Amino acid sequence: MKLFQKRKLYSICGNGSYEDIVDYLKGCVGGEKYLAKYRRIFEGTEYVLLTTDERIKDILRTYEDYLKYVLTTKGTIESRKKYIVECFRDFFPAVTEYEEFEQVFSAYFKKFGYFVNFGVTKPFPTLYLWKTQNKREIEVELPETTVMMNVYEMADIMTRGWYSYLTFDKVGAGGWVSDDGCYYFKGKYKLNSEDFQISLLKHEGQHFHDLTQNPDMPSTKLEYRAKLVELVYLRKRIVFNSFLDRMGDDPENPHTYANKQIISALSKRIFSEELVTDKKKWRAAYQQVAPTALKLLQEDTLHQNS
Repeated sequence: MKLFQKRKLYSICGNGSYEDIVDYLKGCVGGEKYLAKYRRIFEGTEYVLLTTDERIKDILRTYEDYLKYVLTTKGTIESRKKYIVECFRDFFPAVTEYEEFEQVFSAYFKKFGYFVNFGVTKPFPTLYLWKTQNKREIEVELPETTVMMNVYEMADIMTRGWYSYLTFDKVGAGGWVSDDGCYYFKGKYKLNSEDFQISLLKHEGQHFHDLTQNPDMPSTKLEYRAKLVELVYLRKRIVFNSFLDRMGDDPENPHTYANKQIISALSKRIFSEELVTDKKKWRAAYQQVAPTALKLLQEDTLHQNS
């Protein structure tokens, strides 16, 4: 049996499958306490998303029941949309369509003074909920342009998505971009770190620019381009290694899908091979990654504009 590794566990959590998590933990030594905790939550009665606010306590618990179900069963995005509407029938009996549910569900929290972002974080409808936020404007330099972007710091977090839920808030969404700028969770980043300056600001800045140029750009393409931007600037291999650890073939999970597209494209350019996954081999060639990623981004931009 293999030894338990947190990084491996968190990578598996990105699949959004409780079954995959259990399979991994049962097959390694040292993960017993994690397996017991997952089972208390998913097979028992333990809850993670707790609040003392009686006005939202029941609706937040129902949301967690929804999460537990979709993370333990297979389904499509459409089937999950239908399921969450049914889950909240007692709260919103007149709502029958998901698009209307998005609006009334968000409005429920907003009327009590909360900030909320609810929608599909593929492949699940997902709630982000926080109590306070601060705004400032930042200039973000990108490989092909510069953008001025509003940046919102979110604080007093109550829930930050399905991935964070699966990792007990150790790994998950650090932020996102919307029409009015970039949002990030307070405490998630050191503000002078590569994580913040590159993996958040430049990544989301590229999204902001791309969506301004093409509002209908698919999420797989958005992630492909933003992750290439990260590799243009990153000097540490940690993020690159995370791409290697989290590759997938399902476009419904655009992050893992983009990771594989990028690693494959880099492999062809640098090694003349279809898909290189050996980290030692990449370590020896890592200085070639940034210039090659820049070329791939520029070629993709030319293709977009042609």
